[in-house]
Amino acid sequence: MKIPLHTNTAVVFRLSAMGDVALMSGVLSYWNSLYRTKFIVITRAEFAPLFENHPAIAGIEALSKESLEYKTYSQTCKKLAEKYADFPLFDLHASTRSRLLAHQWKTSVYRYNKMPVLRRLFLWSKGKIGKNALLEKDVRQRYASLLCEDPVAPRLLKPKIYLDEDEQTDARNLLAELFPNNTKKIVAIHPFATHKAKTLPLGHWQKISAALSGEYQILFVGKGDLPENMYGKNLINKTNLRELCAVLSQCSLLITGDSGPMHLADAVDTPLLALFGPTTKEWGFFPVGENVHILQKEMPCRPCSLHGKQKCRQKESCLEKISTEEIIAHAKKILS
Repeated sequence: MKIPLHTNTAVVFRLSAMGDVALMSGVLSYWNSLYRTKFIVITRAEFAPLFENHPAIAGIEALSKESLEYKTYSQTCKKLAEKYADFPLFDLHASTRSRLLAHQWKTSVYRYNKMPVLRRLFLWSKGKIGKNALLEKDVRQRYASLLCEDPVAPRLLKPKIYLDEDEQTDARNLLAELFPNNTKKIVAIHPFATHKAKTLPLGHWQKISAALSGEYQILFVGKGDLPENMYGKNLINKTNLRELCAVLSQCSLLITGDSGPMHLADAVDTPLLALFGPTTKEWGFFPVGENVHILQKEMPCRPCSLHGKQKCRQKESCLEKISTEEIIAHAKKILS
């Protein structure tokens, strides 16, 4: 352990995005198992529910949009620094906001290595510089290295959402209403992503849902706009974060691009078929495990950006090169 823990409690800061925040859950569990330390998590209010019922969590500071605005954030930092003056701060974001908070922090501050320069060199060089170094540790392992000198196996850092029995019962009841007298496996499809380039065109999702709807029940989940001509039931925009986790926990498979719900499915042990395009393994966000299946196509232009923001300039994007037939066949293989 590189950092001596002088107290039984530490404060952990990570505001976004959903997937990055969800990935902390397994790291905090691992640290707690080693050092018996409890953690107070500072994150955005919309992601705070991810840590409910988590045995390693001593408290959650759910920051509103207003508290994060430029005119109020300095006061937010001051209040947090005063409230937790006795505890060390673990910065798992390494952002401008986390540095502003660290500037006012009363005790020790420790920051994980985000590898910003190497990531940009890798992107700029089209993968010629830094590949091996980036692949040495994924994001979970980079988080964990703040307290652990030796690399930790990714399986020990698997994200975990702790659902209670009532949440799981409510999810089962909801699915029973959607699929009465159901004897088929339920396949969840999340057709959205933060950036358009990280998910398939909706027409592809329509073909996939149509092809699978004969053998399986299809359920669309997430937040976004879904055309009415999709095959299956629709929970789009109808669940909060924990309800979505509970629903996913009752499904036999989730098919999605690189997205927050991808990590949520992994965190509730739902088999996962993840489609990766502009973002690659070097960025450190690939889910891992026996129930995780990745589909991707190598192209010389991958990755084209750090977060998949850039609009694709190819006639056929790297995601579209994964044929709907291949996705359907792979899904059936997993489900069988």
